[in-house]
Amino acid sequence: MSKSRIPLAVLLVLQALAFLIYPLSFFQQSPQAAVLPPALLVLFILALVGINTGTLSLFGGRSLLIFVQGINTVVRLMTIFPNLKTPSGDMAWALLACQLLGLALSWWAMGEMERRPLQSLKLKQT
Repeated sequence: MSKSRIPLAVLLVLQALAFLIYPLSFFQQSPQAAVLPPALLVLFILALVGINTGTLSLFGGRSLLIFVQGINTVVRLMTIFPNLKTPSGDMAWALLACQLLGLALSWWAMGEMERRPLQSLKLKQT
């Protein structure tokens, strides 16, 4: 495995983790929120498939990957404060930790995607 593929694989796994990390109690409290992580995952997979099949240009694919992380960031910021208290009045510390971790991963992934050369986004180097 080449040196440049290992960091790309790690980056892709962390990108997927960034929008999948939520405590299960959050979905019990707000079942409509359960739609977002799978929707972002589908967009993420479509971007990767598009980049590697040539359907999307490298620039367009990178833009879509950054867009998915941006949507994740905005949604997490919008949902963090209204959901910090549980219906019983306790603080939702697991939700806070997951939201902050997801925000940090998304922010880091957006920066990493911008810094990478476009050719390095392909899984199979030609």
